[in-house]
Amino acid sequence: MINRTVNPAFVVPGVSVHTLERLPRIHTTFDERFLQDLLADHPELLPVRDIRDDVGSLLCIGREVAVSSGAIDILYLSTQGYPVVVETKLWRNPQARREVLSQTLDYVKDIAQKDFEWFEQQWKLFSQQHDNQPWDLLRRLNDLSDDEIDEQFIVDRVNRALSRGDVIAMIVGDGIETRLQELVAHLCKDSSHLRYSLALVELACYQFGNQDGDGILVVPRIVHDVEPVQRAYVRVDLANGLESQLTVTPVVVPDPVGSRPHRVNLNEDEFLEAIEQSAGRKCRDQIEQCYRDLIDSFELEPEFKAAAVMLKVPHPDGDGLGVSVLALEKQGRIYNTKHMRRQLKGWSLSSTISDQITSDYWTSLHKIDPRFSPDGISHLAPRQFLPFAEIVDKLPDIKSRVGNVVAAIRSAYDDSR
Repeated sequence: MINRTVNPAFVVPGVSVHTLERLPRIHTTFDERFLQDLLADHPELLPVRDIRDDVGSLLCIGREVAVSSGAIDILYLSTQGYPVVVETKLWRNPQARREVLSQTLDYVKDIAQKDFEWFEQQWKLFSQQHDNQPWDLLRRLNDLSDDEIDEQFIVDRVNRALSRGDVIAMIVGDGIETRLQELVAHLCKDSSHLRYSLALVELACYQFGNQDGDGILVVPRIVHDVEPVQRAYVRVDLANGLESQLTVTPVVVPDPVGSRPHRVNLNEDEFLEAIEQSAGRKCRDQIEQCYRDLIDSFELEPEFKAAAVMLKVPHPDGDGLGVSVLALEKQGRIYNTKHMRRQLKGWSLSSTISDQITSDYWTSLHKIDPRFSPDGISHLAPRQFLPFAEIVDKLPDIKSRVGNVVAAIRSAYDDSR
């Protein structure tokens, strides 16, 4: 079966249908620099979730990033700790196909030798060129994430991904030739010990005109007959009679001295024990009673993280991320998490509705106690957390506000469907 691309159309119901024409193979509408600028500013154009559905959002942390084998066109780090390497190539570019692919695989090998500190350094260099970007990589990842990210988590995830060569590599162009696809299987065998994923991505570009003038419609797609390289196996064939002479000894490689431990989420017992050690038995009992009451009253779900428990409104469909309405951390403090607004937008609620629900809720908490920030509190700002023992007498009012926002969230979601 021949796979042919059908040109899209711009349709005004009852008025007109305008078929869009794809830019010809040889065109002067834009150059490779434009393509790189576009992908750096809008990483959401990359169909990276078709490769890994747990990748999270992408942050561009560098352009023309120098490594031993050359300079990576665009380097990203995802909010879930996955490095992403992107090389761009125009259809009309005569550069040898083998060179493009070999160069990309060399970049994967180079990246696999790095660590989280190197990524922090690249981000600092990149952010210095963009005055509106915070220098703190962790803070910027948290700004993009739909959930809270702590330092131990992201450092561990990045370093583990790098140690395994678990890198996502993408060759992106306005057209991908069949002959480039044919080279993938042949060249990838030299790096089969790494767990990288490789995809050829085509950004089909169509001439598009509207009331704002002429533009370009970009349709991303992964070239389907390229399989990501995930892992390698070794097969040993023995002559008859030699099986008994084969010895297989598992080798466990210990963590380097001084390496960070893996991040382990707290469970309820560990969470309560940590509170008792930090703030005493009375505070432990008060916090436990508080979150159990909220969970039972409003059908919330507790999510125990490395340093806190997030009380979340579960997504009605069961698959999406919940919305954090309140956070209790293991030092015996409470705060209104800043990620609530972004999580609401993740439910496909409009920005206006998400902002209104969040603002009303945070303002109502601020009126109960001015230490509840009307702008929400990041888990990276523990100095803003409220000691739980100091707001115990206000718990009935806080519970009422939580009930109101939970009802508002569920009602807004039902209305949006």
